[in-house]
Amino acid sequence: MKRAWIAVAFAALAHGAMAGVTYKIDSTTTGTQERSMSGVVEVEGSKFRLNVDKGDGMVFPDSSFVISTNGGRTLAVVDPSAKTYYELQLDQLANGIGAMMQQMGDKVKFATANPKVDVRDLGPGEKIEGYATKKKSVDTSYDMNIEAMGQKMTITMSMATESWVTDQLSAEWASFLQTGELRTGMPDIDKLIAAQAKGTTGFPLKQIAKVHVQQNGMDMNMTTTTNVTSIVKKTIADSEFVIPAGFTKVDSPIEKMMKMMSGAAHR
Repeated sequence: MKRAWIAVAFAALAHGAMAGVTYKIDSTTTGTQERSMSGVVEVEGSKFRLNVDKGDGMVFPDSSFVISTNGGRTLAVVDPSAKTYYELQLDQLANGIGAMMQQMGDKVKFATANPKVDVRDLGPGEKIEGYATKKKSVDTSYDMNIEAMGQKMTITMSMATESWVTDQLSAEWASFLQTGELRTGMPDIDKLIAAQAKGTTGFPLKQIAKVHVQQNGMDMNMTTTTNVTSIVKKTIADSEFVIPAGFTKVDSPIEKMMKMMSGAAHR
């Protein structure tokens, strides 16, 4: 009998360790560009789903859902109203500048300079959703020198991010809307982003990212605030992570843009 109770206890612990989680996420950007995105995330092991309530108007349509079965590296964006889906590599979401420059070939040359990163531990943060947090900040900056059709310009970019993270939730449960280890395709900057990701280990419950861009005396500022609420640990059915039968695969908005740029570059 004693052994039976021990087996039951271990089974319960194993089930708890393997159980998934759901939570609401809201991301709002203000400033030069204004947009917002919100939805409900479901995670079970390496499987992920985001039920999009309000999309960004570019890549993620309203009332769509996003699924992944490989830890978020590949995303399938499913539009039930159109019965279509398209795939994205997670890197593509942050690969915009580097990819666009590469598509232009020899017509555009670019190089980065003065990359900097500063990671600081700001000590205990306030409790969020009942979870103890640590507050951390990461400041990154770099110059991008661009030469296009004989014209030269320098763009200075900087980002200051404050994060409230908890070690009481798995960092693997974080969604792509929360700051992660993305890549731009530019080695110097990718090293900074990798350093940034290491500087904010833990599950982010709140983040405030301020981006400042300077070009030819012009300043552009954007602030993105991301909040996680309504966290519930539960088992998620496998059916939540499947593309419905009969849906048609189409090009993603990023693929369409790249094809247009590639055509323009070869004219």
